[in-house]
Amino acid sequence: MTKPTNSSDRPNSLRKRAGRMRRALHAFAMWIGPRAMRDRLKRALDAVGLLVWYWRAKALAVRLARPFVPRRIAATIRFVRAMRATAAARRAEPRLTVAVDISPLWEPLTGIGWYLYRLLQNLADRDDVRLRLYGPNLVSTPDLPPPVVPLPSGPALEEVRYDVGDDLAVSYVSAVVWLRRLTARLIAADGNQILFAPNYFLPAWFSRARGRLVATVHDLSFLRVPWTMRETTRENLETHLRSAVERASLVLTDAETVREELIESALVGPERVTAVPLGPGAATAAGGADTPLPDGVPARYVLHVGTLEPRKDLPTLLAAWRLLRARSEPPPLVLCGRLGWKTEELEKAIEEGVAAGWLVHLGYLEDAQVAALYRHASLVVMPSIYEGFGLPAVEAMCLGAPLLVSNIPVLREVAGDAAAFAEPGDPEAWCDQLERLLADDDARAELIARGRQRSARFTWQRTAEATVAAWMQAAVGDKASSTPAATASGPDSTSRSGTPRSTSHLDPETTP
Repeated sequence: MTKPTNSSDRPNSLRKRAGRMRRALHAFAMWIGPRAMRDRLKRALDAVGLLVWYWRAKALAVRLARPFVPRRIAATIRFVRAMRATAAARRAEPRLTVAVDISPLWEPLTGIGWYLYRLLQNLADRDDVRLRLYGPNLVSTPDLPPPVVPLPSGPALEEVRYDVGDDLAVSYVSAVVWLRRLTARLIAADGNQILFAPNYFLPAWFSRARGRLVATVHDLSFLRVPWTMRETTRENLETHLRSAVERASLVLTDAETVREELIESALVGPERVTAVPLGPGAATAAGGADTPLPDGVPARYVLHVGTLEPRKDLPTLLAAWRLLRARSEPPPLVLCGRLGWKTEELEKAIEEGVAAGWLVHLGYLEDAQVAALYRHASLVVMPSIYEGFGLPAVEAMCLGAPLLVSNIPVLREVAGDAAAFAEPGDPEAWCDQLERLLADDDARAELIARGRQRSARFTWQRTAEATVAAWMQAAVGDKASSTPAATASGPDSTSRSGTPRSTSHLDPETTP
């Protein structure tokens, strides 16, 4: 007997059938859909070893289609317009605009790097100049190393960097490569009135800029003592410095002595070179009052600070010390600084002194430790045969250390009556002065007092004021500036800290 059908079961049956039909249609759509088709195609290509060609073809298709994607075209147009608007705004700047090569700030902060850093610090809050800072790369990428110190900030400073997005009509890598190739044109487009080279001459990426060049020449080692330099640095200066100085509207030096040397060498006329003395070195800004002396340093010692390289004439000092030890029992000699170049014989002499117990070589130290060494030194010595300024002399005067230096023009200019002098290269003369000063507490106290008084004239604020005055003089000067700036690309080198491939175009041996 047939069971009667309940009328309420019919809709449920229809719904079940409809559900099964939808699931079947969805499964069929998935099976024939693009994703499933790609998966089957990839499995088939993988089975015959052709999957890599699939990926290459896909990448090529994406790359070829990228320039024609409307949103990427729009993003590229916005990017180019923004760059052009930024350049136009920079050209319309009412203040004096100065392009500054800040590549030395990617080196250890000694010499030229310290000079540039302190200059920027003291100019950051000015309202009458606009300093545009151009580093080794104008295009920001995650792999770029930062400068060794944070860049100063203020209303006068603008770091020029371009950020590239990944939504352009060309790939991110292609955009970065092309912008880097256009670096010289981008700098030229900013229309800076002054081009400032803090490191003798400008790098190659300033080659198209047409502002008036102001270059700082820190010393003339390559003419005065060429045998003390690395060959690459000497050749670089011989090749490029003359053209840079000829092109410059104004040349700055760290001391009047170097200014006179420039004029005597016929590199520049007296009307186009100005001496702008520097401020104190990095140790004076580091404190160090509560910093203990480094391990191995005795309570009483004589101090030398600086890279151990031929210009410093350490052999004369070591010879004087051996003579002094034959006469008396002097305190140990402490050398604070890394070994530089052409030091094979010097290294042997240092090892002998260390082994004999009368010499301590500390190598490179932090600024606070160097400041502590200055403060506790019985005497600070500088036996240099040539200097461009002599920052350690100013540091010693600022930090209350008596000073004995070589009787050379630039150190007479800087130290004046606040130092005792000995003839360079004369161990007997150095021995006599060392013996006299180490035995005379009153003479050392007098040098300390004179040094503190004299050090007051060396400030970075004065250096900054004089530098701005020089820029303004160049901006209104008579020398035409219709040709691009003299530039040079630098040799491969090793920095004082041992970092390979200097981003600066000169080795650190040319520092003040």
